[in-house]
Amino acid sequence: MELSVSGTKDVHFPPVANGMDYLANVMDHLGGTPHPRDLKYAVLHLQAATEVLLKARLVQHDWRQVWMKPQDADQAAYERGDFQSCGIDDVIKRLRQQTDVDIPPAVKSEITMLAKQRNRLQHFGLTETALAIEARTATVLDFLLDFVQRHLRPGLDGDEAVHVDQEMEEVRDALTGIKALVDARMKRIEPELRAAADRTVQCPDCGRTAMVATGQDVVECLLCGKIWEPEEAAGDYADMVLGMSWYDAIKDGGPDPVFTCPECDLEAVVRGTHLAATPDQDDDFCFNCAQSLTGMFACADGCGTLTDSDIGLCYDCTERRLERF
Repeated sequence: MELSVSGTKDVHFPPVANGMDYLANVMDHLGGTPHPRDLKYAVLHLQAATEVLLKARLVQHDWRQVWMKPQDADQAAYERGDFQSCGIDDVIKRLRQQTDVDIPPAVKSEITMLAKQRNRLQHFGLTETALAIEARTATVLDFLLDFVQRHLRPGLDGDEAVHVDQEMEEVRDALTGIKALVDARMKRIEPELRAAADRTVQCPDCGRTAMVATGQDVVECLLCGKIWEPEEAAGDYADMVLGMSWYDAIKDGGPDPVFTCPECDLEAVVRGTHLAATPDQDDDFCFNCAQSLTGMFACADGCGTLTDSDIGLCYDCTERRLERF
Protein backbone atom coordinates (compact mmCIF):
# COMPACT_ATOMS: atom_id res chain seq x y z
CA MET A 1 0.00 0.00 0.00
CA GLU A 2 1.41 3.40 -1.01
CA LEU A 3 0.22 6.87 -0.11
CA SER A 4 1.16 9.97 -2.13
CA VAL A 5 2.51 12.77 0.07
CA SER A 6 3.67 16.12 -1.41
CA GLY A 7 4.41 14.61 -4.79
CA THR A 8 6.42 11.71 -3.34
CA LYS A 9 5.45 8.14 -2.49
CA ASP A 10 5.89 6.78 1.01
CA VAL A 11 5.61 3.09 1.76
CA HIS A 12 2.86 2.60 4.28
CA PHE A 13 1.95 -0.81 5.63
CA PRO A 14 -0.58 -0.84 8.49
CA PRO A 15 -0.07 -3.86 10.78
CA VAL A 16 -2.73 -6.14 9.28
CA ALA A 17 -1.72 -5.36 5.70
CA ASN A 18 1.89 -5.91 6.73
CA GLY A 19 1.05 -9.32 8.17
CA MET A 20 -0.86 -10.33 5.04
CA ASP A 21 2.06 -9.22 2.89
CA TYR A 22 4.30 -11.53 4.91
CA LEU A 23 1.88 -14.40 4.21
CA ALA A 24 1.85 -13.70 0.49
CA ASN A 25 5.64 -13.65 0.56
CA VAL A 26 5.68 -17.06 2.24
CA MET A 27 3.67 -18.52 -0.61
CA ASP A 28 5.95 -16.88 -3.19
CA HIS A 29 8.99 -18.52 -1.60
CA LEU A 30 7.33 -21.95 -1.50
CA GLY A 31 6.12 -21.87 -5.10
CA GLY A 32 7.66 -24.22 -7.65
CA THR A 33 10.87 -25.86 -6.43
CA PRO A 34 12.08 -23.76 -3.49
CA HIS A 35 15.80 -23.26 -2.95
CA PRO A 36 17.38 -23.11 0.56
CA ARG A 37 17.18 -19.31 0.54
CA ASP A 38 13.45 -19.53 -0.25
CA LEU A 39 12.91 -21.93 2.64
CA LYS A 40 14.78 -19.63 5.00
CA TYR A 41 12.60 -16.65 4.19
CA ALA A 42 9.44 -18.78 4.25
CA VAL A 43 10.15 -19.64 7.90
CA LEU A 44 11.14 -16.09 8.85
CA HIS A 45 8.14 -14.49 7.18
CA LEU A 46 5.62 -17.05 8.43
CA GLN A 47 6.75 -16.47 12.01
CA ALA A 48 6.67 -12.69 11.46
CA ALA A 49 3.18 -12.87 9.95
CA THR A 50 1.89 -14.92 12.87
CA GLU A 51 3.22 -12.47 15.44
CA VAL A 52 2.06 -9.36 13.55
CA LEU A 53 -1.47 -10.63 12.93
CA LEU A 54 -2.05 -11.89 16.47
CA LYS A 55 -0.79 -8.61 17.89
CA ALA A 56 -3.00 -6.67 15.48
CA ARG A 57 -6.07 -8.31 17.02
CA LEU A 58 -4.78 -7.43 20.48
CA VAL A 59 -4.33 -3.81 19.36
CA GLN A 60 -7.94 -3.74 18.11
CA HIS A 61 -8.92 -4.61 21.67
CA ASP A 62 -6.45 -2.33 23.50
CA TRP A 63 -3.16 -1.03 22.07
CA ARG A 64 -1.61 -1.01 25.55
CA GLN A 65 -1.82 -4.81 25.73
CA VAL A 66 0.97 -5.29 23.16
CA TRP A 67 3.45 -3.67 25.54
CA MET A 68 5.65 -5.96 27.60
CA LYS A 69 4.28 -4.14 30.66
CA PRO A 70 0.86 -2.63 29.81
CA GLN A 71 1.03 -0.42 32.90
CA ASP A 72 3.99 1.40 31.33
CA ALA A 73 2.22 2.07 28.02
CA ASP A 74 2.74 5.52 26.52
CA GLN A 75 0.82 6.53 23.41
CA ALA A 76 3.52 8.78 21.95
CA ALA A 77 6.12 6.02 22.28
CA TYR A 78 3.65 3.52 20.85
CA GLU A 79 3.04 5.64 17.76
CA ARG A 80 6.80 5.97 17.25
CA GLY A 81 7.22 2.23 17.67
CA ASP A 82 9.66 2.95 20.48
CA PHE A 83 8.73 0.29 23.00
CA GLN A 84 9.30 -3.35 23.90
CA SER A 85 6.36 -5.50 22.87
CA CYS A 86 5.28 -8.70 24.56
CA GLY A 87 6.24 -12.13 23.31
CA ILE A 88 4.02 -14.49 21.36
CA ASP A 89 3.09 -16.57 24.44
CA ASP A 90 1.86 -13.45 26.24
CA VAL A 91 -0.09 -12.38 23.15
CA ILE A 92 -1.91 -15.72 23.06
CA LYS A 93 -2.60 -15.59 26.79
CA ARG A 94 -3.94 -12.02 26.65
CA LEU A 95 -6.12 -12.77 23.64
CA ARG A 96 -7.65 -15.68 25.51
CA GLN A 97 -8.22 -13.70 28.70
CA GLN A 98 -9.44 -10.40 27.21
CA THR A 99 -11.09 -11.13 23.84
CA ASP A 100 -13.22 -13.75 22.12
CA VAL A 101 -10.10 -15.38 20.64
CA ASP A 102 -9.18 -18.73 22.16
CA ILE A 103 -6.38 -20.44 20.27
CA PRO A 104 -6.62 -24.26 20.63
CA PRO A 105 -3.71 -25.98 22.42
CA ALA A 106 -2.70 -27.87 19.26
CA VAL A 107 -2.42 -24.62 17.28
CA LYS A 108 -0.58 -22.89 20.13
CA SER A 109 1.90 -25.78 20.08
CA GLU A 110 2.44 -25.31 16.33
CA ILE A 111 3.00 -21.57 16.78
CA THR A 112 5.49 -22.21 19.59
CA MET A 113 7.34 -24.76 17.46
CA LEU A 114 7.41 -22.29 14.57
CA ALA A 115 9.01 -19.66 16.83
CA LYS A 116 11.63 -22.18 17.92
CA GLN A 117 12.24 -23.14 14.31
CA ARG A 118 12.77 -19.48 13.46
CA ASN A 119 15.21 -19.05 16.38
CA ARG A 120 17.18 -22.10 15.32
CA LEU A 121 17.37 -20.73 11.81
CA GLN A 122 18.62 -17.37 13.06
CA HIS A 123 21.31 -18.83 15.30
CA PHE A 124 22.28 -22.19 13.79
CA GLY A 125 21.20 -22.12 10.14
CA LEU A 126 18.57 -24.06 8.23
CA THR A 127 18.50 -27.86 8.33
CA GLU A 128 14.85 -28.56 7.51
CA THR A 129 13.60 -30.14 4.29
CA ALA A 130 11.24 -28.38 1.92
CA LEU A 131 8.40 -30.74 2.81
CA ALA A 132 8.93 -30.11 6.53
CA ILE A 133 8.50 -26.38 6.06
CA GLU A 134 5.55 -26.85 3.72
CA ALA A 135 3.80 -29.11 6.24
CA ARG A 136 4.21 -26.64 9.10
CA THR A 137 3.26 -23.78 6.81
CA ALA A 138 0.02 -25.55 5.85
CA THR A 139 -0.96 -26.02 9.49
CA VAL A 140 -0.16 -22.49 10.66
CA LEU A 141 -1.53 -20.80 7.53
CA ASP A 142 -4.79 -22.72 7.80
CA PHE A 143 -5.22 -21.28 11.28
CA LEU A 144 -4.15 -17.75 10.29
CA LEU A 145 -6.58 -17.49 7.38
CA ASP A 146 -9.46 -18.47 9.63
CA PHE A 147 -8.17 -16.13 12.35
CA VAL A 148 -7.99 -13.15 9.97
CA GLN A 149 -11.43 -13.84 8.54
CA ARG A 150 -13.17 -14.29 11.90
CA HIS A 151 -11.28 -11.98 14.25
CA LEU A 152 -9.48 -9.27 12.24
CA ARG A 153 -11.47 -8.60 9.07
CA PRO A 154 -14.64 -7.40 10.90
CA GLY A 155 -12.62 -4.54 12.44
CA LEU A 156 -11.21 -3.25 9.13
CA ASP A 157 -12.56 -0.90 6.52
CA GLY A 158 -11.46 1.11 3.48
CA ASP A 159 -8.24 0.34 1.62
CA GLU A 160 -6.95 -1.92 4.39
CA ALA A 161 -10.00 -4.19 4.14
CA VAL A 162 -9.71 -4.35 0.34
CA HIS A 163 -6.01 -5.19 0.55
CA VAL A 164 -6.62 -7.96 3.09
CA ASP A 165 -9.42 -9.47 0.97
CA GLN A 166 -7.16 -9.59 -2.09
CA GLU A 167 -4.26 -11.15 -0.20
CA MET A 168 -6.56 -13.67 1.50
CA GLU A 169 -7.81 -14.98 -1.82
CA GLU A 170 -4.30 -15.39 -3.25
CA VAL A 171 -2.89 -17.03 -0.13
CA ARG A 172 -5.87 -19.39 0.15
CA ASP A 173 -5.41 -20.55 -3.45
CA ALA A 174 -1.70 -21.20 -2.95
CA LEU A 175 -2.34 -22.98 0.36
CA THR A 176 -4.68 -25.43 -1.37
CA GLY A 177 -1.78 -26.71 -3.45
CA ILE A 178 0.54 -27.13 -0.47
CA LYS A 179 -2.11 -28.94 1.59
CA ALA A 180 -2.81 -31.29 -1.32
CA LEU A 181 0.91 -32.14 -1.54
CA VAL A 182 1.24 -32.84 2.18
CA ASP A 183 -2.04 -34.76 2.42
CA ALA A 184 -1.11 -36.93 -0.56
CA ARG A 185 2.23 -37.80 1.02
CA MET A 186 0.59 -38.60 4.37
CA LYS A 187 -1.89 -40.89 2.62
CA ARG A 188 0.94 -42.78 0.90
CA ILE A 189 2.84 -43.43 4.11
CA GLU A 190 -0.23 -44.19 6.26
CA PRO A 191 0.23 -48.01 6.13
CA GLU A 192 3.86 -47.71 7.29
CA LEU A 193 2.92 -45.34 10.10
CA ARG A 194 0.10 -47.60 11.25
CA ALA A 195 2.46 -50.58 11.42
CA ALA A 196 5.00 -48.56 13.42
CA ALA A 197 2.54 -46.74 15.70
CA ASP A 198 4.26 -47.96 18.88
CA ARG A 199 7.50 -46.22 17.85
CA THR A 200 6.16 -43.17 16.03
CA VAL A 201 5.98 -39.64 17.47
CA GLN A 202 5.35 -36.09 16.33
CA CYS A 203 8.15 -34.79 14.12
CA PRO A 204 9.89 -31.69 15.53
CA ASP A 205 10.51 -30.40 12.00
CA CYS A 206 7.23 -30.79 10.10
CA GLY A 207 4.90 -31.17 13.09
CA ARG A 208 3.18 -34.30 11.77
CA THR A 209 3.09 -37.59 13.66
CA ALA A 210 5.45 -39.34 11.28
CA MET A 211 8.82 -39.53 13.10
CA VAL A 212 9.75 -43.20 13.40
CA ALA A 213 12.47 -44.78 15.53
CA THR A 214 13.76 -47.69 13.44
CA GLY A 215 15.79 -49.46 16.12
CA GLN A 216 18.72 -49.49 13.69
CA ASP A 217 20.64 -46.39 14.87
CA VAL A 218 18.42 -44.13 12.75
CA VAL A 219 15.29 -42.06 13.40
CA GLU A 220 13.44 -40.85 10.31
CA CYS A 221 10.37 -38.78 9.55
CA LEU A 222 8.50 -40.63 6.82
CA LEU A 223 6.73 -37.44 5.77
CA CYS A 224 9.43 -34.79 5.50
CA GLY A 225 12.40 -37.13 5.11
CA LYS A 226 14.51 -35.68 7.95
CA ILE A 227 16.97 -38.21 9.41
CA TRP A 228 18.50 -38.07 12.91
CA GLU A 229 20.88 -40.09 15.02
CA PRO A 230 18.90 -41.39 18.03
CA GLU A 231 20.48 -39.06 20.61
CA GLU A 232 19.89 -36.03 18.41
CA ALA A 233 16.31 -37.14 17.76
CA ALA A 234 15.62 -37.44 21.49
CA GLY A 235 16.98 -33.94 22.15
CA ASP A 236 15.03 -32.36 19.29
CA TYR A 237 11.80 -34.10 20.30
CA ALA A 238 12.16 -33.04 23.95
CA ASP A 239 12.93 -29.45 22.98
CA MET A 240 10.71 -28.75 19.97
CA VAL A 241 7.68 -30.93 20.78
CA LEU A 242 7.60 -31.15 24.58
CA GLY A 243 9.24 -27.78 25.24
CA MET A 244 11.90 -29.26 27.54
CA SER A 245 15.33 -28.04 26.45
CA TRP A 246 18.70 -28.75 28.02
CA TYR A 247 19.25 -25.01 28.39
CA ASP A 248 16.00 -24.48 30.28
CA ALA A 249 16.79 -27.44 32.54
CA ILE A 250 20.15 -25.94 33.50
CA LYS A 251 18.69 -22.44 33.93
CA ASP A 252 15.77 -23.58 36.08
CA GLY A 253 17.70 -26.21 38.00
CA GLY A 254 15.69 -29.15 36.71
CA PRO A 255 16.85 -32.47 35.23
CA ASP A 256 18.11 -32.86 31.69
CA PRO A 257 15.06 -33.83 29.61
CA VAL A 258 16.98 -36.65 27.90
CA PHE A 259 18.04 -39.63 30.02
CA THR A 260 20.54 -42.42 29.50
CA CYS A 261 18.92 -45.70 28.53
CA PRO A 262 19.83 -48.63 30.82
CA GLU A 263 19.52 -51.00 27.86
CA CYS A 264 21.73 -49.36 25.20
CA ASP A 265 23.62 -46.87 27.39
CA LEU A 266 22.86 -43.95 25.04
CA GLU A 267 21.32 -40.60 26.03
CA ALA A 268 18.22 -41.30 23.99
CA VAL A 269 15.32 -41.69 26.43
CA VAL A 270 12.67 -38.98 26.72
CA ARG A 271 10.22 -39.18 29.59
CA GLY A 272 6.66 -38.13 28.73
CA THR A 273 6.88 -39.19 25.09
CA HIS A 274 3.52 -39.41 23.32
CA LEU A 275 3.50 -42.33 20.90
CA ALA A 276 1.06 -42.59 18.01
CA ALA A 277 -0.27 -45.86 19.46
CA THR A 278 -0.97 -44.27 22.88
CA PRO A 279 -1.20 -40.48 22.31
CA ASP A 280 -2.74 -39.74 25.73
CA GLN A 281 -0.14 -41.72 27.65
CA ASP A 282 3.28 -40.59 28.90
CA ASP A 283 5.97 -43.10 27.94
CA ASP A 284 9.66 -43.45 28.75
CA PHE A 285 10.73 -44.01 25.17
CA CYS A 286 14.22 -44.81 23.89
CA PHE A 287 14.79 -43.40 20.42
CA ASN A 288 17.67 -45.85 19.92
CA CYS A 289 16.08 -49.07 21.17
CA ALA A 290 12.76 -47.98 19.59
CA GLN A 291 10.78 -49.18 22.57
CA SER A 292 9.12 -47.97 25.75
CA LEU A 293 10.71 -48.72 29.11
CA THR A 294 8.35 -49.71 31.92
CA GLY A 295 8.79 -49.32 35.66
CA MET A 296 11.69 -46.90 35.30
CA PHE A 297 12.65 -43.88 37.42
CA ALA A 298 15.59 -41.49 37.54
CA CYS A 299 18.69 -42.65 39.42
CA ALA A 300 18.70 -41.17 42.93
CA ASP A 301 22.27 -39.89 42.47
CA GLY A 302 21.10 -37.56 39.70
CA CYS A 303 23.38 -38.99 37.02
CA GLY A 304 20.68 -38.79 34.34
CA THR A 305 20.23 -42.56 33.93
CA LEU A 306 16.94 -44.40 34.29
CA THR A 307 16.81 -47.51 36.42
CA ASP A 308 14.37 -50.04 37.84
CA SER A 309 16.67 -51.03 40.69
CA ASP A 310 15.04 -51.64 44.08
CA ILE A 311 17.68 -49.45 45.75
CA GLY A 312 16.98 -46.49 43.49
CA LEU A 313 20.43 -46.35 41.91
CA CYS A 314 21.66 -47.27 38.46
CA TYR A 315 24.37 -49.90 38.07
CA ASP A 316 27.26 -47.42 37.67
CA CYS A 317 26.27 -45.32 40.67
CA THR A 318 25.83 -48.45 42.77
CA GLU A 319 29.35 -49.54 41.80
CA ARG A 320 30.81 -46.15 42.70
CA ARG A 321 29.19 -46.21 46.12
CA LEU A 322 30.46 -49.71 46.80
CA GLU A 323 34.01 -48.64 45.92
CA ARG A 324 33.96 -46.18 48.82
CA PHE A 325 33.75 -48.98 51.38
